[in-house]
Amino acid sequence: MSQLPAQGTGGTISGRVVDSTSQQPLANIQIQVVGTTRGALSRADGGFTIPGVPSGSYTVRAARIGYNPQTRNATVADGQTVTVDFSLGASAISLQAVVVTGYGSQRREAITGAVATIDPNEANVGVVNNANQLLTARVTGVNIVANNGEPGGNAQIRIRGGTSISASNDPLYVIDGVPLQNDNAVASGVAIGGSSAIGRSPLNSLNPSDIASVTVLKDASATAIYGSRGANGVVLIETKKGSAGASQFEYDGYVAAGMAANSYDLLTGSEYKSFVQKQIAAGKLPASRANTLGAADTDWEKELLRTSWTQNHNLSLSGGTPTTRYRATLNYFEQQGIVISNGLRRYQGRVNASNSAFGDKLQSSLNLTVSRVFNDYLPFDNTAGFDGGVFTNMVSFDPTQPVRTTTGAFYEVGAGAQSIRNPVALARQIADQAPETRTLGNFTASYALMPTLTFRSTLGADVANSVRQTYFPLTSPVGASTNGRARQAERSLSNLNFQSLLTWAPDFGSDNELEVLGGYEFTRFDNRGFEAEMRGFLTDAFQWNNLGAGTSEGSPAPISYIEQSKLASFFARVNYGFKNRYFVTGVLRNDGSSRLAPGNKWAVFPAISASWRLSEESFLKDGMFSNLNLRVGYGLQGNQAVRPYGTQLLLRTNNDARYPFGGSVITGFAASQVANPDLKWETSQQINVGLDYGFKDNQFTGTLEFYKKKTKDLLFDVPVAQPAVVSTRLENVGSLSTSGFEASLDAQLFSNSNSSLTSGLVLSVERNQVDELGLNRQFITTASVNGQGQSGKSAQRLIPGQPIGTFWGAEFAGYNANGEQLFNKYTVTRDATGKDIGRTRNGTTTSPGGDDEVIIGNANPAFSLGVRSNGTWGRFDASWLWRAEMGRDVFNNTALVYGTTSNVNQSRNFLKSALNAKDAIGQPAIYSSRWIEDGSFLRLQNLTVGYTFRLPGLSARDTRVYVSGDNLLLFTPYSGYDPEVYSGFGTDRGIDYLIYPRARTFTSGVRIQF
Repeated sequence: MSQLPAQGTGGTISGRVVDSTSQQPLANIQIQVVGTTRGALSRADGGFTIPGVPSGSYTVRAARIGYNPQTRNATVADGQTVTVDFSLGASAISLQAVVVTGYGSQRREAITGAVATIDPNEANVGVVNNANQLLTARVTGVNIVANNGEPGGNAQIRIRGGTSISASNDPLYVIDGVPLQNDNAVASGVAIGGSSAIGRSPLNSLNPSDIASVTVLKDASATAIYGSRGANGVVLIETKKGSAGASQFEYDGYVAAGMAANSYDLLTGSEYKSFVQKQIAAGKLPASRANTLGAADTDWEKELLRTSWTQNHNLSLSGGTPTTRYRATLNYFEQQGIVISNGLRRYQGRVNASNSAFGDKLQSSLNLTVSRVFNDYLPFDNTAGFDGGVFTNMVSFDPTQPVRTTTGAFYEVGAGAQSIRNPVALARQIADQAPETRTLGNFTASYALMPTLTFRSTLGADVANSVRQTYFPLTSPVGASTNGRARQAERSLSNLNFQSLLTWAPDFGSDNELEVLGGYEFTRFDNRGFEAEMRGFLTDAFQWNNLGAGTSEGSPAPISYIEQSKLASFFARVNYGFKNRYFVTGVLRNDGSSRLAPGNKWAVFPAISASWRLSEESFLKDGMFSNLNLRVGYGLQGNQAVRPYGTQLLLRTNNDARYPFGGSVITGFAASQVANPDLKWETSQQINVGLDYGFKDNQFTGTLEFYKKKTKDLLFDVPVAQPAVVSTRLENVGSLSTSGFEASLDAQLFSNSNSSLTSGLVLSVERNQVDELGLNRQFITTASVNGQGQSGKSAQRLIPGQPIGTFWGAEFAGYNANGEQLFNKYTVTRDATGKDIGRTRNGTTTSPGGDDEVIIGNANPAFSLGVRSNGTWGRFDASWLWRAEMGRDVFNNTALVYGTTSNVNQSRNFLKSALNAKDAIGQPAIYSSRWIEDGSFLRLQNLTVGYTFRLPGLSARDTRVYVSGDNLLLFTPYSGYDPEVYSGFGTDRGIDYLIYPRARTFTSGVRIQF
């Protein structure tokens, strides 16, 4: 060991150590001044200080098992402090890589809960609109179903099936430590002309290129630190940060073409005309029907669909000094829909900056993003049966009619007809847009009060403002009925969040690890809006820009509203580890919500978990397992998803509440909501048992998880005693159970200096069961059936002992000689309470009644599977992702409505499959097991091939070009458009009715790093 210089008082070396991927601070990193006895361990905030270093030039080394060591050069002068920072990357054995968790981070080996991480750099690329797509088929227990192919459309994401029936099951999103609002920032559309649309994703304002890591917290022990907001799981998103060094510039862009992956097999114009003429000749249609036929041969699906183009351009600049770091990005994203007249554009900018001062004791950071999103909506809502939007009319509109008449006007069926409308005219004429501005940011400051004690405060805000602007012109059938119709709906959402944390991480030697965290959090939610609609315009020139140009006659009254709620929380967490073998985590959070009544506002949510690293024990130390870690956790969670003021008596003006006063009849107030001061939190208790494994030096790694959870005091609208002004009241009744098994396997199949191949598999099995519905209710009907004659008909039931998504209806038994459908008939035996206790089949019937309905399907898959691979060969790279769901049923509502020839009686088109059906032409469509199909599928979700090189003559470090395909192949026995469907409602599962088509997309992109 070299001799230290003797002269002078010496100087100080200080700095900070972070994980190179997540930019999270790394604790317990050994910092050594090479060739001396001087050194230190990094603190919980990643900072370190080595005092008393004699003047001179040294090499400083940072090292810890699980990370690649790093060295820096430093010159020390007497009385001076020199800053040396480290950014360590995880080594192949990544057990000690830092994982972002609630309000902090932990080494992977020390985590005791069910936690999964995604590195966006390792995920398959393609057209990625938001962070949800990065999780698809890559994380066990996470099910993601896009609501449709609409640009910017939301998706149903369920972590371990959710916890509620009627309340929200959406997970909590946390971006850079600040919770994101999940509420729809854009007002709903007008409930006419198909203009209402499913909500947009709250992640649309986040640029996927800014994402550094995504962590999913799944079980109660991992999510309990977030209390009531974490009941449905937590998705933690960390954005990329700058690092010390020269400025680095990066461009990332792509262009993509999308087209419909399937089509509806409808009758052509000539086929439709031939069918009608044959039915007239057979006497089944009146001769006058021939007069309604046109001379065109219009493929309405082809007229509506197009090849869509998507472009994305992202610029980033990052760098900094040892004390100040920054990263700034600009992003432009534009996506056309594969249906004409709709799409999305996003302009977004982000700045992430950090600074350290006072020898790294004071750390501060700013994360700020501002986005402007322009939503162009398509009127495709189909909830009104035949009187729906674009897709309803696309399938049903007479194919012998032209798109436009000889005068150039859109062809319509009769003057002012509304039940059947030209679908191209609907898409072209109705203007429906929503510009939205969203600002998301936080400022964090932390100070090391002592080497082992750090105080941190964060102030965050999520503010969204939008205005939905809709106009039905005079030239459209819907607009003509009201002489034009204009609407503006403004909405403003804000989420202000304040956090204060105190972290104590004492050094008790290498055998003991202790971290104690205590904190306070306060969040205020505001929702306000204004809606105004006017009709009776003389011209279409103004659209929504001059509501005063219309008349108030027949127009609804303006609406304005404001809501506010608050959530206050106190929480604590203790992490303890002994000999790097035994780990225990305890969490306690006390939440108070203004949404609940006094006496029920506050609730305590505890959790405890432990892990045992069996592979570190002597009896397994040199065995086949390089890692074997057993985890057990239990926790209690809550759900305060009650609407603001949901426990109070609410009054509003009511024309039925009138009384005489001073010789006049005055409109008074009546209750619009009944008070319930006893309303309380939904509560969910969950137990999780997990096993992390690795063998052959972690060349093969994975997890096995089993969980079971039960939710009690479910929130339901319950009928109140009549007579009453309001028919229902929100109450806590019923319970729900969920259990599941998860397995993952990651394999480094081979790796050398020129090539590598990795593969991964995720398997999820989830079962849910309604335990009780309260008030001795035997069932609750859900999932409306669409179509003519289906009013009031439900496709599913919530039944105690059965899962959510249980299809309920008559059993199809064939046809009789007259072409009438036959259904199994049953005789039902009931007990004194009216509960079914026996069912006997008793022949068939053409008109099934309530007693003839039984369970006819289950919308939940038996299991879900994802398989992926990433490979490199020289400068080439390739990846693919398959995913599958097996053993699930789908209700083909589209086939029920358009799979019979009876549509011709209303001058509507139908599917060609109806020509092979045995139904007589006048037979009505009846919901039954006939329309329940096997919805299992296997899909090639993504295939990507890339090539990395250096551009000659430029200072570019690396350039990568790639081509990618999404939704390339689909194997399924399902006869409909796509078996992967989402209704937009948590209880309505597996219902396919004219969804917005998902695109098959081909992408070409480039990334250049300077």
